[in-house]
Amino acid sequence: MYDPALGSNAPQPGILNPHRAKAQDVADRIAHALSEAREIDERYSSALRDLKAAPGLTVDRKTWANVAGDVTAVGSAAREYLADQVLDKSPAERKEWWDHLSKEERQEYITSFPDVIGYLDGIPAAARDEANRANLPLVIASLEGQTADGAQDKLAGLKGIQTKLSENSVPPMYLLGIGTEGKGRAIVSYGNPDTARNVSSYVPGLGTALDADFADDTVGRAMQTARDARQYDPSTASIVWLGYDAPGFTDVTSTTDANNGAPAYSSFMDGIQATNEHENPHVTAIGHSYGSLTVGTAARQDGGIPGVDDIILLGSPGTGADNASELNVGKGHVFAASADNDPVSRLPSMKDLVGPGILGAAVMGSNDLWFGTDPTSKEFGATRMESGDGPLPLWLSGQGPTPAHSGYFDEDRNPSAADNIARIVGGRSDSITTEAPR
Repeated sequence: MYDPALGSNAPQPGILNPHRAKAQDVADRIAHALSEAREIDERYSSALRDLKAAPGLTVDRKTWANVAGDVTAVGSAAREYLADQVLDKSPAERKEWWDHLSKEERQEYITSFPDVIGYLDGIPAAARDEANRANLPLVIASLEGQTADGAQDKLAGLKGIQTKLSENSVPPMYLLGIGTEGKGRAIVSYGNPDTARNVSSYVPGLGTALDADFADDTVGRAMQTARDARQYDPSTASIVWLGYDAPGFTDVTSTTDANNGAPAYSSFMDGIQATNEHENPHVTAIGHSYGSLTVGTAARQDGGIPGVDDIILLGSPGTGADNASELNVGKGHVFAASADNDPVSRLPSMKDLVGPGILGAAVMGSNDLWFGTDPTSKEFGATRMESGDGPLPLWLSGQGPTPAHSGYFDEDRNPSAADNIARIVGGRSDSITTEAPR
């Protein structure tokens, strides 16, 4: 202590408390935490006051619809605000942007702009899932009572997805995208595609839309693939990607839908590559029916589909390619399946149709399908997976008009094809069963 008699130049004793510096550091951290807590409280208090329902207020369908309208308006404004930061960036750049946000900032974006964050390639799957689950009841409410542009079909499809989300499936279901544009949009994964070593993404084809059958039929194929593939590697996620308008019967002969869908599919797969936690995940692109043309169109672009190691083509009317080498995954990594009773995989090319016809083309040995060389032909150069005959068409089997075409994922209709798909997706392509090419 200071002694006046000794003056200011007298030696002073050392600090009596050796823990003073540590105590000050703890006190500073507590003060900083309290300051952050006050900031967060102020940030959310006004929003929470606005969201709090008055006593006796019924949150009915109309209320949800009003909220949906508000969210849509906010989302439109958000796109302008986010354009420079993320919307015009690559999936990898979006992932980097997301990683640099604080936990509180991420939650703010999910809460405020669920329709934007939920559909943004490069945002981690868990965040997209949270945003889409929050947005789902709003989108459903916005479709209630509408009749134009297939609104009721989309409503039925979204309600089917909502039911699936409540089932707590194994592997768990992730909702990676929903939308009402065109015939509807839905991206569903069974298993987390960010943590899985093996990821597959299946593009459906002819007649697929967001409708009453989507959740049970199309989504069910992704679940089946995930469950089967996890027998070969438990670290597997399987996705169904309806991020484009698949054609109906009136426009299935055109390449327009495939050309429009291919860039969106490539962007999505680029996002999978950006968010997956493994250094070199095994990624499989699956195209069924017209979806094989969409996959093929994406694969034929410079560099191929980002991150894809293997390609599976099922019941394909052609990929737009003359040879498997054009799909940019390397020799031995393109697999094709065509059941003998599948009529879609035998659609003749335009020149054969106006010339000898289906039977004539078969007799003459033509390998040309509507959209290019038959992927199961020797000329194409893919590995033909065993897929057997498949059920007979129409009334002969009692299973619908083309059961062989829709049965590749089904263990009951086509066990060999379903098992081969699972082996490839699970990283065991060396153990599949094959058959001679056409």
